[in-house]
Amino acid sequence: MKKFFYSVVLFLLVGSISVFAQDFAKKGVWELGGGIGFSSTTFVSNGESRDDALTSFTFEPYIGWFVINSLELGLIPSYQTASLGDYSENSFGIYFAPAWNFDLQSQLFPFIEGRIGYNTITADNGEDSQTLSGLAYGARGGLKYQLGNSALVNFSLGYNMTTLNPEDWDGDRNGTNDFDVMVGFTVFLGN
Repeated sequence: MKKFFYSVVLFLLVGSISVFAQDFAKKGVWELGGGIGFSSTTFVSNGESRDDALTSFTFEPYIGWFVINSLELGLIPSYQTASLGDYSENSFGIYFAPAWNFDLQSQLFPFIEGRIGYNTITADNGEDSQTLSGLAYGARGGLKYQLGNSALVNFSLGYNMTTLNPEDWDGDRNGTNDFDVMVGFTVFLGN
């Protein structure tokens, strides 16, 4: 009897989520959310740990709007700060992020997203500071899973290429190529 009861409750829960899932990825819907992160890394060399750690804090909000069903235009401002001993850096970026969300008529929404924007980093080693900046672009793809009426948990894989050249640089590109795995949370409004 308990198995039957739990089966009915699970069926009703999954069924209600499937009914609500029809509201996301529709024209006029807003998606709001993002993520924050913190890390602390201690370097070890030949069995000895450093006395100081690399600490990093990241804040990346997200806002997106569906201009038509499945097509979302997003904006991602990004801030990161990191420090290790006397060295510190602060990074700010802004990205335009169009995305296509595949509506499977369920609570699961696969998506692909492009990103293009601008990054600037100010690095300070305690004696000198330097500002590096440049174009950044990338892509990511993953799944958005709808929870309840208006919340999503996001899982994705991404690649970003960021150019970070000094102000009067004449040479080839300096910067980073990053591969990332992300988990995020958003809510959606409207429709």
